[in-house]
Amino acid sequence: MQRLIDKAHCKEIAVIIDVVYGHTDSLFPYCYLYRELGYNENPFMGPFAKDYFGESTDFNRELTRDFFFTVNHHWLDTYHVDGFRYDCVPNYWDGPTGQGFSNLVYETYSLVKAKKGEKGYWQRFFEGGNINLIQCAEQLEGPEEVLEKTYCSSTWQNQTFNAATEVANQKWEYLTNFGHRLGLLGYPHEVKVNDDNIRKTALQYIENHDHFRFVCNFRTISRDSSDLLIEGDRSLWYKVQPYMIAITMAKGIPMLWQGQALCENYFVPNSGLGSVAMFRPMRWDYFYDFAGKKMISLVRKLLKIRMKPQFLYGDHWFYDDPKSFQSRGLMLFSRRYKGIFSLVALNFGDSDQEVFFQFPLAGEYEEELHGQDNFTVDAGEYKSITIPSNYGRIWSLNA
Repeated sequence: MQRLIDKAHCKEIAVIIDVVYGHTDSLFPYCYLYRELGYNENPFMGPFAKDYFGESTDFNRELTRDFFFTVNHHWLDTYHVDGFRYDCVPNYWDGPTGQGFSNLVYETYSLVKAKKGEKGYWQRFFEGGNINLIQCAEQLEGPEEVLEKTYCSSTWQNQTFNAATEVANQKWEYLTNFGHRLGLLGYPHEVKVNDDNIRKTALQYIENHDHFRFVCNFRTISRDSSDLLIEGDRSLWYKVQPYMIAITMAKGIPMLWQGQALCENYFVPNSGLGSVAMFRPMRWDYFYDFAGKKMISLVRKLLKIRMKPQFLYGDHWFYDDPKSFQSRGLMLFSRRYKGIFSLVALNFGDSDQEVFFQFPLAGEYEEELHGQDNFTVDAGEYKSITIPSNYGRIWSLNA
């Protein structure tokens, strides 16, 4: 694995590990052994914060804290990983100054910080003058707080996902919230903690392991009387397009879930064993059918556009105009970095829409997705633009 990760680094690919530190299965040795021996005092397990998913680990105990810190150290030192995605943080969240999650990410950050000046693989964490350790929290119950008050660098958040789901049900009134979520309104960009300046961001997604695939919002097909074999109707793949454009061009880190780029269409029940225990392998044959080819083509274009500085580093501005835009199923936002400006115009409805937009900067604008509908405008000029149904346009100033 170390060789695999080192090869990934040569391709400028960071590798993080998904770690589950807050709960275990009942057959985990510290559970099973002490239970079978009838010992009441378990040095590792026990209630701590919120008891979700199995048996909880007790971060009040020194052994537990040292164990998971040592695991992090092992992954960093032996396998050269770039960081961690911490599963279900509420299991061991006891506040920003507690013994659980906050202490673990602080100790892990301090470990890496202390390696500055050493030779070898540790130096990748200090390129660019920052400490580039990735510590991503799945703290869905308080994503803003975990960024603001701990040493983690990023977080999952379901706010964008929830807003997108409402819009997919043609509740256009949620487009305003969706627009603000895409701009990570209320989230810090950088936080000074003690003497450390830590860059912060959040993930942007419309699919993950806990929920059904996004195309299921538009129509599902039942295979039998249960909900275990329901699937989304992939003939409606095109309705996913504006959402894919939105999260890829938005502020934050776009996360494309397993098979999302091919319009995977599994349905996942909200609860029960069917939501976690049913085997749902990625269907690579979708790569070759009509819907898969169309989606992967779009994703490749979007990822190429995403690498431009305005989308990586730029400010995000949502044009909140319910009468002109949201009430018609439209959303417009811009990304701007120094003198580079891009307008992202999205249409979530089933008919093409023409709107007027006042361009803030003069110049030649090129449409990035297809290279059509290019134009030149003066600063402050209102220009009529057409946004295709269930799709979008990205116009960038040709600097």
